[in-house]
Amino acid sequence: MAQHEENAGIRQQMTGGNVFVEREESFVNFWLFIVILTTILALLINILSLNKGANDVAPHLLYIPVVIAAYWYPNRGPIFAVIISLMYLGIVYFFTHGVMGELIASSIRCFVLIGVSAVVSSLATHMRKNEVKYRSIFNNSEAGIGLVNTKDLSIAEVNKRFAELLGYTREELPKISFNDLWLEPEVKDTFFNQLALHDSIENFETRFRSPLGKERWVLMSAGKLPDNQFVCTIVDITDRKKAEKALLIKDHAISSSINAIAIFDLDFNIQYVNQSLLIMMEYNNEQDFIGKHSGQFFGSEQVFDDIRKMLPTKGSWFGEISLIKNYKSPFFVLIWINMVKDETGKPICIMASFIDITDRKQMEIVKREALEQIEQNIEQFAILGDHIRNPLAVIMGLSSLAPGDISEKIILQAREIDRIITKLDMGWIESEKVRDFVKRYYGVGTAGLEHSEGERKKKYPRP
Repeated sequence: MAQHEENAGIRQQMTGGNVFVEREESFVNFWLFIVILTTILALLINILSLNKGANDVAPHLLYIPVVIAAYWYPNRGPIFAVIISLMYLGIVYFFTHGVMGELIASSIRCFVLIGVSAVVSSLATHMRKNEVKYRSIFNNSEAGIGLVNTKDLSIAEVNKRFAELLGYTREELPKISFNDLWLEPEVKDTFFNQLALHDSIENFETRFRSPLGKERWVLMSAGKLPDNQFVCTIVDITDRKKAEKALLIKDHAISSSINAIAIFDLDFNIQYVNQSLLIMMEYNNEQDFIGKHSGQFFGSEQVFDDIRKMLPTKGSWFGEISLIKNYKSPFFVLIWINMVKDETGKPICIMASFIDITDRKQMEIVKREALEQIEQNIEQFAILGDHIRNPLAVIMGLSSLAPGDISEKIILQAREIDRIITKLDMGWIESEKVRDFVKRYYGVGTAGLEHSEGERKKKYPRP
């Protein structure tokens, strides 16, 4: 335990407290041991060389521990080089007894040694900063990133997002072959053929297998790397594919709907029409509508202005309007127009649905005309009955002047005529109920007719 804490303290001093890259502790300990060992060996060889009087090659051995220290401990590398240089100068001074020439030559070697250490430390620092940056991108990317061996398709390394996206852990995926993730073998073959041909591939859509029999749609890009590896990035598009499928179904439902449907922008410019509306309006191409202002197809500018003013506040409008077909032919439709809003309540477009009611409107006109004729017939029928009674009363009065039997026969026939008229009058009362129904539900009848009826009732009261 004490030895472990001591080693940790040494590493902290050598690295200056800045860890540029994720390194295994045993690996760091190994290179620390190499630095110490090579330093001792280099100094001992220099001592031996100075003692023998041959010191031309031995000083170059000091580059080994200096370069290793500068690379693995870049913040402390130059300091380490200064320490070794001072130790080397001390050894030279001791064995040469302060000869100026030897000291100057050794000082130059030390300056070069420190310079080399500074350069290597700078390059190592820059390299480790880049490594940390790209490692951070690798680990924290929203896209899943994985390294795959091209020979056996084993998964060498993945980031957290890659594992989460497929429903595995980072420890499980290296045990699974990249080949086993594919759901469609023919799509997998297409991917590897393109990767082999172009060395990279972008925006490749496929389905990957997930635990418990599930599947995930992914958008994948890949590129070859040295050492028989390739990197692949995947983005989960499962929700997008589901949305695309739902949108495709809805689009098909709208385009094939028997109801005529149109979509406008917020300025009432036409953005979309379905086939039913083209048929209804007697056009052959939707480009005859797209981009045009919908107001030019309304039969009444006033009605269109009312709808446009009311829609932002009411949110919808329902009613009957007239539209203009191709070749300026008007017809009637029942329209339901709605303001479409997003999840925040902001209007994004306007949708209108049309039902052709021209035949119904024409039928209503025919019915109205027929019912108005019935109204007139009822009036004429009632007046005619009263007009018959007037001459019948005169006939009965004159019959009293005729001789006995003839007078009785005339009166008898007159009463029979009155009975028939009374029976017809009862039918007129039933017809009046029909007349009231017609007036109530179809609006047939005028104030003038009602006034005439009142006058008739005063003049010819019913029995």
